[in-house]
Amino acid sequence: MQIVIVVVLYKRSPAQSQTINSLAEAFALDPTLLHSFQAFVWDNSPNPLADPVFPFPCIYRHGGRNLGTAGAYNRAMVFAESVEAPWLLLFDQDTTVSLEFLPRMLEYSQRFLGNLEIATVVPFIWSHGTLVSPRRLGTFNRVKQIPPDFGGVYKQKAYGVNSATLMRVAALREIGGYSEEFWLDLSDVYAFQAMHQKGRFMFVARDLQLQHSIAALDFDREMTPERYRNFLAAESAYVDLYQSPLERACHLLRLLVRTVRQYWRYKNKAFARICWEYFGRRLFHSRAKRILGWRKQLALRDIPIIEDGRVIG
Repeated sequence: MQIVIVVVLYKRSPAQSQTINSLAEAFALDPTLLHSFQAFVWDNSPNPLADPVFPFPCIYRHGGRNLGTAGAYNRAMVFAESVEAPWLLLFDQDTTVSLEFLPRMLEYSQRFLGNLEIATVVPFIWSHGTLVSPRRLGTFNRVKQIPPDFGGVYKQKAYGVNSATLMRVAALREIGGYSEEFWLDLSDVYAFQAMHQKGRFMFVARDLQLQHSIAALDFDREMTPERYRNFLAAESAYVDLYQSPLERACHLLRLLVRTVRQYWRYKNKAFARICWEYFGRRLFHSRAKRILGWRKQLALRDIPIIEDGRVIG
């Protein structure tokens, strides 16, 4: 076995997961792939599946509490180490896996097996018609899209979204795994930057492009106020913990601009109000108080699932 595929479920059955359905199509087209891949499904839902049925062989585990993507990927890391698999292929439940994706990732895993400099292999990811990953991290918290014609090793500070990332198990272990404080939002930014500091880099697979649903790009149909509040809390904490004073000041200005844009752009004014609340926190609360408040919020992990503008779980 070369690769452990980890799929994180939350308040959905396997049949409702686009990731599991599209993986099933890939395995049905080429069953020999099952010799090189082991599926590991981690369920963060409040209750475990009573009689889990999957369209391909897999190991199912229930977390007991919502560990987020970070906790799920860390459990998958331990499992991969136990079966001596050198790679993890990370997924959440909302990614459409193309039929050529698994064979190509298998080829990349073999190609880079001995090249320890390469920690991750990432495809280009599209969401709601927008290219969203991988991205370069610039100064003053600027994030820029890596052009889709780029392919190869990317040695500047950058990250890819977790889902559809091929990740070297040893590189993840080297940084102590994902931060379980950044249990959901910014977990990818944290992990990629920690690896970059160790001299482990990202390879951009220009030949692979996938579709993935990101709630932050569709406030009217997929985002909830609870989900947005969790994102802003994680974003604020990351800036406070890992960015310079100048970058923290830039983030304050960014929140103000974001508040105005969201008020005029979205029907639900709750998003603008929440953004304004976090602007006020950064303006009037000390850095230590903000970090303390975020750590208290970490215990609240019941995030609603929304589709087409209505809560479904």
